[in-house]
Amino acid sequence: MTLNLNYETLFEINIRHHYHLDDGDKLFDTLTADAQVNLLKRYDIGSFLYIVPTKATRAKFAGLHVVYKQTPTGIITGVPYTLDAGKEKPQLVPADNDVFSFNLSITDGLFANYSSLPLQAPAGMVYYFTNDPSYLPRVSPALTATPNVYKAATDYYPGDMLVDNQAAPTKLFIAQKKNNLDPAAGGTPAGNWITDTLVGGKPLAYAGNNDLIQQFGRIFIYQVTVAGKAPDLIIKDRLGNTVNVLTSMESGDLNIIKADMGDLPEGLYTAHLSTADASYKDDFAFYYSQDASAWAFIDICVKTGNAVYNLLQGDTTLKSPVFSLRFKNRATYWRYIGKTFGAASVSDNPLPLTRQGFLSVKVKDKDNKPTTVDLPNATASLIKPETNQIFSDIFF
Repeated sequence: MTLNLNYETLFEINIRHHYHLDDGDKLFDTLTADAQVNLLKRYDIGSFLYIVPTKATRAKFAGLHVVYKQTPTGIITGVPYTLDAGKEKPQLVPADNDVFSFNLSITDGLFANYSSLPLQAPAGMVYYFTNDPSYLPRVSPALTATPNVYKAATDYYPGDMLVDNQAAPTKLFIAQKKNNLDPAAGGTPAGNWITDTLVGGKPLAYAGNNDLIQQFGRIFIYQVTVAGKAPDLIIKDRLGNTVNVLTSMESGDLNIIKADMGDLPEGLYTAHLSTADASYKDDFAFYYSQDASAWAFIDICVKTGNAVYNLLQGDTTLKSPVFSLRFKNRATYWRYIGKTFGAASVSDNPLPLTRQGFLSVKVKDKDNKPTTVDLPNATASLIKPETNQIFSDIFF
């Protein structure tokens, strides 16, 4: 008997971080093919993150004979296949409701400095990336959720992102200063927002605030936000099935509801809280994992509500999709400090932090005159949030 050891890709995740790939202020995706190849030769996601399948996913991979590898540009999975009418079909076909989950950890202490994300994620929150568009809107092949549209009277902070149309975005706006202005309005003062470069006539999709999700370990804990309210708790899995959990309530000025998740598989759930008279309601998604060290989780679903994101064709043959996970590099105001500089020695606009490339920068000196020499560029090692914007201090 001959064992067929031919493998084909089940799925890939292509990870791009523009701090490591952009050439100064030139977006990686707009560079020539040769320039992109040269940059990718020096690119390795292992320099800033580490991805590993969860214990449950490792068991699923073993059962399906799936192999997994982190590469310099992302991760790739392979599966043994047979030919079915000339098409490649997994020898063992995963179930439609199978989900392959990964823990993502940051290995670079400067990652938050050079990434266009909140400098510190809110307590109890992690990033969550998935190919399931029913969780939040996303544009194929992105694993990141599409940003929101502008909402009046809302404060936006440096690095926050908005789109002009969430269903079919044609513009991506990135905040440069704290402000509450509409980036699409013609009268928006310069310096508050920039419009990101389009690629192929469309904006790129980056990780952002919409990818944050609450995380709970074994014990789900919820504090009621209205005094005297004692809502019932229902927890459902990603398929909408109610799960059995042991719950308890700690009485106080604001009641605290707890649930033991220990007997459930780790993954995505939703919490539904309501009183009998419907005077109190709250609904939200959360991720259950006992891995407190993970910075993010990635869920890849075999079948989703949008066939473009599925791992298999309708006849269960392989699609071998390549998903995209992108991180935008942070832009800061560059402030020069030294004997020839003064309070006005700051770049007129935020400038991108990149590992390679050079930006020609001119600022005013201590005598309020434009400098006549090219100045050194900012590094990711020192950034300073102050008031409404973020500075990079450069001592020269």
